[in-house]
Amino acid sequence: MNFFILIMLFICLIGLLDKILNNRLGLVESFDKGINSMGSIAMSMIGFYCIAITLIQNNVDVITNISKNSLLDPSIIIGSILAPDMGGFSIVSGLHNEAFLIFSGVILTSTLGQTISFQLPIFLASLKKEDLHPFINGLVYGILSLPLVLIVVALYLKVPHLLINLLPILVLCLILVIGLYFSYEKTIFVLTLFGYIIRILSIVLFGMVVLQLFFNNLPFTSEKLIGEAMLIVLRMCIVVCGSVILSDFIIKRFSKVIFVIGQKLGINSTSVMGLLLSLGTSIAMVPLFGQMDRKGKMMNAAFSVAGAYVFGGQLGFISSVVDNQGVLIFILSKLIAGVIAVVFVMLFYKEKECLECD
Repeated sequence: MNFFILIMLFICLIGLLDKILNNRLGLVESFDKGINSMGSIAMSMIGFYCIAITLIQNNVDVITNISKNSLLDPSIIIGSILAPDMGGFSIVSGLHNEAFLIFSGVILTSTLGQTISFQLPIFLASLKKEDLHPFINGLVYGILSLPLVLIVVALYLKVPHLLINLLPILVLCLILVIGLYFSYEKTIFVLTLFGYIIRILSIVLFGMVVLQLFFNNLPFTSEKLIGEAMLIVLRMCIVVCGSVILSDFIIKRFSKVIFVIGQKLGINSTSVMGLLLSLGTSIAMVPLFGQMDRKGKMMNAAFSVAGAYVFGGQLGFISSVVDNQGVLIFILSKLIAGVIAVVFVMLFYKEKECLECD
């Protein structure tokens, strides 16, 4: 078990004990926040997990055949839409292309893939309406931090046909830059609309999984995948419980240190706490998001694209499927991209605010 997850489990159990002791330690409120997150996490994640993996597994041959007519490797597409521990790595490894195993199966899935398939639907389902705008803003900066890191990693791993395989990601980033420069509000509107579509889709897919659970003859997914998804949701809920309890404790005990760090970054203490927790899991940052200032919200959203889970569940998964070199590339890539995303927010935040005023 990953060390961070073990700590969160231990803290969660302390919170559970305090609930039995009728809140003698004062942890029940934090514990309940974590438990109450299970419903929204389940609705936003289970459908995507089960249906997406089923569709891709059933159409690997089709994807491979299409890619034979082009130099674009199918693992790029898969890595861009699935997190590593949500089927991304398994499907990429199933394509038997060692040249792309680390790049697509580890790096791409743990950045862009986990953002699209995991974080986006969960955050959109959990955040308040007024928080969506800064969240989408920050998400854009996080995505814009990826190309440089991906190019360096691809060069190091000697990924074949580098330009062609990175073209979809580079085009996406170019469109975002052009859109934000020439039509900021319209671009954010389109991205927010896309987020709403993802949210609605996650609810529809969840409904399909529920039907599958009671009518086994339906072709949507399998009971095995549903069981895996439920297990992931339960584990996530435990991590959130532990993280919320830990964050409340740290904010109370080390408020001065966190305040100083926040002053250096230009954000409030809750925002600093969110960044620290995201190193383990960005899900733990969700309950704190509404308490952050606008710059802190953007910074946390930006960092979460790449930096989230670097020492959490993803690290535990990656370390169990690749060698030490792959793990090192994973950690360095995510941390560097996360830091770049934070720097982007610090550099362009004032300019963005001026654009909004216009």
